[in-house]
Amino acid sequence: MDWPDEESDPGPSVEEVAMLALQHRVRVFVFQFQEREPRYLLLRHRPLAEWPLGPVIGSVGHAEHLVDTVLREVTEETGLVRPTQLLELADPTKDLFGDVGLIEWPFAYEAASPGQPAEILPGPTVGEFAWMGFDEAFRSVEGRRDRDALVRLQLKLAG
Repeated sequence: MDWPDEESDPGPSVEEVAMLALQHRVRVFVFQFQEREPRYLLLRHRPLAEWPLGPVIGSVGHAEHLVDTVLREVTEETGLVRPTQLLELADPTKDLFGDVGLIEWPFAYEAASPGQPAEILPGPTVGEFAWMGFDEAFRSVEGRRDRDALVRLQLKLAG
């Protein structure tokens, strides 16, 4: 269920919000240019049967800034330590699962300068990874929001 639309529904009351547990996560599309074309890094976590291919995902720590979370999670899951550029892709998405509110922040992380391919050192929770062109990456991610973020990133990089 989506978070209520602020224009048509004032949302939960102060008392209801106090009862919610809010979790913030980042979803980070790592990319690099190879032969002038963006390539996207998709990961599958362990156990492989339970996770689809997707971006780097991680929880925001208490009092942690979003950019710090992005840098920490990308380093933990890929071994990459410094982005060429970091882009915020859209406003956060909000979902409500019972009494848990999930807010996800989409980002993009350029992994290497053109002509210097990024070397991935997968973290212990990563079961597999692959660099893909846009079409293959779009077909490989399952969620509508990840597809929307990928399209948004592709359009930013193209123009």
